[in-house]
Amino acid sequence: MYNDSDAGHVSVMRFKHNNMRNSLFAGAALGVLAFCLFSAWHPALAQDMTEQLASVGASSGLPTANVAIIVARIIRIVLGTLGIIFTIVIIYAGFLFLTAQGDVDKVKTAKKMITNGVIGMIICILSFSIAQFVLSRLLIAAGIGGSVTSMTANYSEPLSGSLGAGVIEWHYPERFALDVPRNARISVKFKEPISPASLISGYDANPASTDLNTDNVLVYPTDAGEGSKLFSTQAVVTMSTDHTSVSIDPVPLLGDGVNDMNYTVVLSNAITLDEGGSAFTGSYSGGYEWTFEVSTELDMTPPQVVSVVPSGSSSNEARNVTVTINFDEAMDPVAATGTYVSGASGNFENIEMFDEDERNVEGTFSISNGFKTVEFTPAQSCGEDPCGDTIYCLPGNEDLSAEAHAASLGSDPPQAADTVSVDGLVDASGNSLDGDGDGEAQGSATDDVDGTDDYDWSFGTTDEINDTVPEITSITPGILDTFADQDADITIAFNMQMRSDTLNSTNISLWPDPWYEFWFTVGKSDVMEGDSVDHTVATIGHPTMVSSDDKGWTYHPVVTRGVKSNWQICMFPSSGPDAEGTGTCDVDNDRPYCCDGVSSDTACSTGVSGIDLPDTTE
Repeated sequence: MYNDSDAGHVSVMRFKHNNMRNSLFAGAALGVLAFCLFSAWHPALAQDMTEQLASVGASSGLPTANVAIIVARIIRIVLGTLGIIFTIVIIYAGFLFLTAQGDVDKVKTAKKMITNGVIGMIICILSFSIAQFVLSRLLIAAGIGGSVTSMTANYSEPLSGSLGAGVIEWHYPERFALDVPRNARISVKFKEPISPASLISGYDANPASTDLNTDNVLVYPTDAGEGSKLFSTQAVVTMSTDHTSVSIDPVPLLGDGVNDMNYTVVLSNAITLDEGGSAFTGSYSGGYEWTFEVSTELDMTPPQVVSVVPSGSSSNEARNVTVTINFDEAMDPVAATGTYVSGASGNFENIEMFDEDERNVEGTFSISNGFKTVEFTPAQSCGEDPCGDTIYCLPGNEDLSAEAHAASLGSDPPQAADTVSVDGLVDASGNSLDGDGDGEAQGSATDDVDGTDDYDWSFGTTDEINDTVPEITSITPGILDTFADQDADITIAFNMQMRSDTLNSTNISLWPDPWYEFWFTVGKSDVMEGDSVDHTVATIGHPTMVSSDDKGWTYHPVVTRGVKSNWQICMFPSSGPDAEGTGTCDVDNDRPYCCDGVSSDTACSTGVSGIDLPDTTE
């Protein structure tokens, strides 16, 4: 009896013990289930995966619309579906376990299902972790993840890379400019024609409209925020005829006249190209933004001409020379650019070229060098350069003349009379040209005044073509230099005068390796010898580079053969300094490229990841 009741007691106790152990087993399984569900499908982690995929897509430079999101959703759907299946398996196994009533077969089946379910969930977690790891490795390889991200956090400027690397060639005022006058006009030069409707409100219904499209262009005091942006009617917007340059003239003066005031300009990613599609794409698809500081003063100093090419003393200039005017300050790009075609209506006449019979020479005036240099390209072709590009020529064996017209004055000289239809050259604050350099603006020619502030000069041409190939004579910092000044401009000296509008951010560029969002600008200065230009020095402006204290960074200046002499001859072969800095890279037609001072038969490669670079370099 004792044995029977003891056996029964033991039997009951063993059953209760198994219940406790099995309950603990089931609880552990549910704990693993909960952890798996939290890890794989917690919103923050899922979002992190989506953001990482988006970053990888953006860094590739390829179109990113929806691709990253689609991939992230596929991963999440697959993991989610598997998670639901394994959850159902574990719940069903738990139900079998709790209702087994001591049935050994049911218990074994339940345990096996729970074990397999937990294993499946662990596989899900590992899959998620592997996906996260691969994405993070891709980000690091693209130069925007891991230590790269933490390193560049102190250097990268968000929404800045479109300047130089993207669609923007230059803008005024410059990034972080100080002492900007209150009457400054905001100007932007794009590399491609922009849809006017993107910048001008109501343009499609009325092409004569000059209102600002405030959905796409925001101008506001930085501290006050976007809510204080200029209204549509608080700015006069004009565009060049080729739709690459825009000038925004705020109707109320910037600032308050009492304190210096910081301003922000935002160019939305909704701005589109003339041919369609967004102007801001790939790594720079977020748009562009910059700030500058407005002073309490007005700019009432008229612009002057610094130098011209050919000079007035030149009587035997090759006919493929580029006629050039250099100013002492930034000019309004819309007033200084345009095309003249004989017999056409609406011809650009703010600057004119005349042949010896005083007829207008057909051609186009373009602006470059931070809006300080205007150049004339004739319409008549006369040959090809070594790269196969067309050379354009002035009339040969003739005495030619050029005339830059001052704008008519308004009621408040030196300010021009009209903001929209300016009949002459004005600076970036609307001041009319001071052609005679006496410090006063007297306006354009009238019946009573013989155009004392129009600037004119003449020169003679031959029938010859100057086909000398330009060369780079020096660069700073030098090839493979270390401990370079992280704030100093990069300088590139040529052996002759160069054509300014080819010294642009397409033909001359600067790339960090590993890559991060990085802006740069290209300008130039001419070294004079008497009243003639001896040679040109190009400069690359940039933000502060990663310092040697932060283990430094590798930077690649790139000069393509697209840079041209002032006689429109490309740099091919690409002659420049050698790696030692004591000689010249030994290039020829068989090895026309110079890569880190060594000649090559193939185009140079910087090896920078995450961004498309020019494939034809210095």
